[in-house]
Amino acid sequence: MVYEEVMEYLSGKRKAFDFKFELDGTAFQKQVWEELTHIPYGETRTYKEIAIAIKNPKASRAVGMANNKNPILIVIPCHRVIGSDGKLTGYAGGLDMKKVLLDLELRNSTLKLKENQ
Repeated sequence: MVYEEVMEYLSGKRKAFDFKFELDGTAFQKQVWEELTHIPYGETRTYKEIAIAIKNPKASRAVGMANNKNPILIVIPCHRVIGSDGKLTGYAGGLDMKKVLLDLELRNSTLKLKENQ
């Protein structure tokens, strides 16, 4: 099930994951990871926006550290978090992979919009 869902995501057929998982982390990390799951497919947020969303506006750096500890990349979409200047910053899978994932989502979001017009 997990394999199929990840493969569907990578082929552009899946926008969200349905399989159950349990995370092991601090309360703060879990709060950040939960917030990341609310970033819509094909969109990005800054570390500061995540910090504000979890009602801890001065925690941008801590949000970055929580992203770094994300145990299930792609499923908890930390690749959708970017720097305040719009640049790609930090990703456990490497910046090249982050760009590939963001491009994949952008391309599939754009295709869906065109199909619905």
